[in-house]
Amino acid sequence: MKVVSLADSFLLDPSTGVNGTQVQLYNLAQGFERRSMDVYYIASTGKWEKDCEIISGIKLYWIKPSNSVLSWIYYIRAYFSVLDRIQPDVVYQRGRSYLTYVAAKWSRRNGKKFVWGSNGEDGCDFWKNIKRLIKSGRPLWKKMFLSPNALLQDILIHKGIRGTESVVNQTENQKGKLWRNFQKNGVVVPSYFPVPAEESEPQKKEKIVFWLANLSPGKQPEVFLKLAKHCLDCEGWKFILGGGTKKGAYFQEISEQAKLLPNLEIAGPIPFEESNKFFSKASLFVNTSIMEGLPNTFIQAWLSRTPVLSLLHDPNGWIKRHNLGFCAKGNLNIFFEKGKALLNNGNVLAQMGDGCKNFALNMFATEKIIDTYIELFRADCFQL
Repeated sequence: MKVVSLADSFLLDPSTGVNGTQVQLYNLAQGFERRSMDVYYIASTGKWEKDCEIISGIKLYWIKPSNSVLSWIYYIRAYFSVLDRIQPDVVYQRGRSYLTYVAAKWSRRNGKKFVWGSNGEDGCDFWKNIKRLIKSGRPLWKKMFLSPNALLQDILIHKGIRGTESVVNQTENQKGKLWRNFQKNGVVVPSYFPVPAEESEPQKKEKIVFWLANLSPGKQPEVFLKLAKHCLDCEGWKFILGGGTKKGAYFQEISEQAKLLPNLEIAGPIPFEESNKFFSKASLFVNTSIMEGLPNTFIQAWLSRTPVLSLLHDPNGWIKRHNLGFCAKGNLNIFFEKGKALLNNGNVLAQMGDGCKNFALNMFATEKIIDTYIELFRADCFQL
């Protein structure tokens, strides 16, 4: 079976940043390749040097970059062209974008199967792009200028979602929104995270509180800095802020705040292949994002025996149900107080950590996930 993944970028491409969609597409491609499937991957790149190459058994086709305001129109044509060359049996695309339309349109035109995966709690919302533009802090004239483009993208994305035969959701909430907004059934499949090579002995935990995401207002790193300030009297604890950004002024603002905190260190951008070293040492991982689906960082933390302190998100209620950390449900005071209480009770963190590892191995490292995808790929029609 010939399977192709469509993506904006590729995990190991140094010219682009790292996000959860890249991680999952790469992990799944590796899983498909180990099952002797013919695996292809199409991605745009910030530094085009060649048309195609093979990386880790994945046949990777690169799309030349474009900086046009309407670059997505160029990319639609470019992805269509490469799909015509590959002629896959199955097209898999994750996250809502113009690529959702590309995958649906090409698959229907060529009689092939399209499987779509949602990747955020707002991923199955209706009119997401235009709503986000309206709520943004841009000047009114700029919103008016950009609104036709956002509206057109939403229309194409809606057509793409309606054109898929099978939908994979990360959470029950996403599945519910998919039905309410698009009248389509989905199946909830956990994210796939093969287990890294086991060490001879588990990494000894250190007094480290770790945060990792793209540095942006939506990820709220300033809340992590406030947590570090709240825990200044927690003896021996170090707070590490990891992640990069292209927003120089925003990074400078965060850096200035961080200089006032002797217990905080800014690690900067962390390549995905290096991130497990931080998780393995950390005793607590912190998430402060406004919007999430099922973050890969949660899974990396749990696999590393690291509980999660989350400000807003508890995917599928797992954190509370399986004692994988603590979710403050948006209450900042509870978030700060619980964080401090956990740091002052290392035994509780250690006990949670063992449970985190067992849960993650059973939920995300199982080959049953790949089995489910293969069944979806092979099915003529998917109905629940």
